[in-house]
Amino acid sequence: MKITTLTTIFILLTLSLVATLEAGVEWEMPATPLPMEQLFEGLSYVRCDSRVEGEWPRQISFSHRVYNYRSEIFNVETKTVNLASAPVRIIPHAVGVSEILWAICPRQRLLMFNEVAADPRFSMIADEVVGRGRIFSYKESELVIAAQPDMVFTVAFSDAVFKQRLRQAGIATLDLGSQDSFESVIEEIKILGQVLGESGNAEALLDIIAEKRALLQAALPLRKRSLRLLYYDLGGYIPGVASNFTSLCELVGAVNVGAEQGIKSWKQVDHETLLKWDPEIIIVPLESKLEQKLKADPLLRHARAVKDDRILTIPGLYLRINSQFLLLGANLLAGIVYPNEF
Repeated sequence: MKITTLTTIFILLTLSLVATLEAGVEWEMPATPLPMEQLFEGLSYVRCDSRVEGEWPRQISFSHRVYNYRSEIFNVETKTVNLASAPVRIIPHAVGVSEILWAICPRQRLLMFNEVAADPRFSMIADEVVGRGRIFSYKESELVIAAQPDMVFTVAFSDAVFKQRLRQAGIATLDLGSQDSFESVIEEIKILGQVLGESGNAEALLDIIAEKRALLQAALPLRKRSLRLLYYDLGGYIPGVASNFTSLCELVGAVNVGAEQGIKSWKQVDHETLLKWDPEIIIVPLESKLEQKLKADPLLRHARAVKDDRILTIPGLYLRINSQFLLLGANLLAGIVYPNEF
């Protein structure tokens, strides 16, 4: 892919599309520790100097984690996949998987994309996916089966009926479980590289991630105490330990108040609880218009974030990332919570 194309995608996402997702909503990209455009480019297309396929057939074992919302724990088991050869014709059924494969896998091997990967509210590569024109809906198994892929990559949230129909049709699937942290994304990159015979590209991407992560964290301002951030979403839902927001906070040297207060995954809290926890900064999705709602609540006028005018907005796209682009979200979050530092 040409750099000019990547630049165009990024500008569309951050300046024209995301900033005007709803009429009357305006948003300006802040200065960030690392140049957003260059970081996006570096994470979008990775090819190693020398590609080593490895031995075939091969057996790959990995830790499969699925969050149980009833018990609030992860069910973890070791799964094994046996491959006679590298899958050539592949289809991802999740945005995060699509974004990883877009970076490490030759594009001609990607047959189709889920409709969510074509939605700019959820996908960093939506513009390119739409341009390819091979999109199927979330539960549409017929088109996927007709394409006769060698492998379909699903996740814990993939539709159960969709997965069952693929198995009944004899289509090979590999479920990657739940990704709830930056570290789990790194493990997913490794697994996908092994399964596809693209370990060289996967390792090259991981090297870029490690390099950019170190540069990001070295650029952060020195503080005696970490900022306490709370992510407040529609309905009063707050993410806890098992959420990518915890990783975003860790990457920028901050504390996720939801995790600090013992929330495991997501929990609905009232404004009394919000006032009691009293975070220094409240993060809300730009499109939600929750900033105005929270500021107008008489109960919250005593909250530190309200008094200090630190209810801050960020395009929801950057809060939903579940791939290597988490680093892009962290870079943007740093620019938002540490104004005038970069």
